[in-house]
Amino acid sequence: MVDKDGKDPVNEEWVDDVVARAVERSLANSPEFVPAEIEDSTMGPSIDASPDTGGEISVSDDYEERNVSHKGNGNSPYPDEADESLNEEIEEGEHRRKSMKRFLEWGAVILGALLVAFLIKTFLMQAYFIPSSSMTPTLQVGDRVLVNKLSYKVGDIGRGDLVVFKRPANENSAQTDLIKRVIGLEGELIEILDGRIYITESSSSVRQLLLEPYLSSNTLTVGIFENTNVCEVSTETSCLIPDNHIFVLGDNRGGSRDSRFFGPIDEDMVVGRAFIRLWPISSLKFL
Repeated sequence: MVDKDGKDPVNEEWVDDVVARAVERSLANSPEFVPAEIEDSTMGPSIDASPDTGGEISVSDDYEERNVSHKGNGNSPYPDEADESLNEEIEEGEHRRKSMKRFLEWGAVILGALLVAFLIKTFLMQAYFIPSSSMTPTLQVGDRVLVNKLSYKVGDIGRGDLVVFKRPANENSAQTDLIKRVIGLEGELIEILDGRIYITESSSSVRQLLLEPYLSSNTLTVGIFENTNVCEVSTETSCLIPDNHIFVLGDNRGGSRDSRFFGPIDEDMVVGRAFIRLWPISSLKFL
């Protein structure tokens, strides 16, 4: 039979049937092929496309179970995300270790600095503030001086030295430490006559005028010795300084309480020698 278009429908159906049977036989005799990528469960589900399924695509049960297992234990099924999380944990731990290391290092530095400062202040040097005008013009109120505490551990006290010493028990003062200039040494006879100071050294019988270039011009040393209990021999204007003692005066002779009032002081009371003025910076100099 031929339709109106000139085609034989029976002949065409027979041809289609032959072709379909040939394709079906070819598929049935060919080996099943499963790509490696599909077998890997981490890359995706396996696909069954054999002719027995009628061309339908099914997801492997094994993949579904493994996928559920990934979700159940809280691990990311995506390797990149897991690596990122691990890297963040490592970086955070490293940051904590570095912070702790820096904290310990700075703690050691601060502790070491405090220890060094304590040792220096106790045994080597210490800064002192000048609260009064008893040492003008050499030192002004508010000046700061540095005192060497080792000076008299390795050397002797000398005339003209500026010394810091503990306040004598018989001196009423708010200050625990005082600073004065050394005028007389042990074994010397010191006399104040007509506003001048005369020294008779222990090894000499000659009385000599003491020259004091550190005083203001025309400065006179006035007053009588109010406390001569420590002196070996004394009058109102003279004092023989005993062993291991020194006689000290302030450079401001009219405004200083010194050995004229509390007598010679024991060398053991001396803290050290003031050797440099630190402040103000504009007046920085050795004393």
